[in-house]
Amino acid sequence: MGQKDLASKKLEIRPDIYADIINALLYEGRQVLKPQNLQSAAVESLYMGDDGILRSQYNDVSKYELYHGRIRMRYTLENQTVPDYRMLLRKAGYEGAVYRQQYDGGATYPLITLVLYWGKKTWHPVPDIYSYFGKRNLPEPVWQYIDNTALRVFHMRRLPETVRKRFRSDMRIIVDYLAEGSSYEPIGQPIRYLEDVLRLLYELTGDIGFVSRMGELQERQKKGEKITMCEVIDKFEARGREQGIKIGIKKGRKFATTNCAKTFTSISISQGQTQQYIMEMLQRCFGLDEEKARELYRENVDNILRKGM
Repeated sequence: MGQKDLASKKLEIRPDIYADIINALLYEGRQVLKPQNLQSAAVESLYMGDDGILRSQYNDVSKYELYHGRIRMRYTLENQTVPDYRMLLRKAGYEGAVYRQQYDGGATYPLITLVLYWGKKTWHPVPDIYSYFGKRNLPEPVWQYIDNTALRVFHMRRLPETVRKRFRSDMRIIVDYLAEGSSYEPIGQPIRYLEDVLRLLYELTGDIGFVSRMGELQERQKKGEKITMCEVIDKFEARGREQGIKIGIKKGRKFATTNCAKTFTSISISQGQTQQYIMEMLQRCFGLDEEKARELYRENVDNILRKGM
């Protein structure tokens, strides 16, 4: 499992975040699912491979909804950072295994699986079994006998504003930032799970600014200060711009040398500046092309990570 998947899972496993995701995406913002009614479900199921060997398969995060002490529903969230054009078959396998377990006795309940896609690459997932096999030259009568399993994928970087406004937890901050990019304006919402949110944003964007000063922000939060994205982004950017101007004045010219570019990049990263801003400054003020600017940024990030941030 990659770092992006682990970071998203670490946040989603929290009951209030989990319920918020389900309520926003499935129930259109209505507060149907209550965090206190959630109970973690086993994420491992078994299937028999073509070679006759029993194998394990895992969901990302799965929870039961309890009603008067009994299981009413089971929700599963699957995180994807790259397109998987056979995801529909994986989903059918996961749910089939759970229903098979119910057949052996005990409580029975329906399953709902939502796929959260965090990748940048455009993904047009096959929506259901009929579409998946639709191009096959199958006899017309067979379609009424094929169970039409559906796949529901949400492109988390591209959620429309009407959907993003349904979120009430820290997830609102994440989806807003991903969707709005350079035009992002913080709404002033306090971040509850600071480390989890900043770590996930770092993994999804590559901006070292989200974690370079995380310790300081955590200390301020422990003292009772409310930390918002204004604290995380705006002040860091202001310091980065100020530092950039000072460097330019000191050098007596408009950021012209490689050494100056390296100095600016290093200081900006240490101040928690965002990758997007640094890249723009390197290209506009230092005359670097996009590829060289990215190489310089990554070189400085790697150096910081090797030193243990």
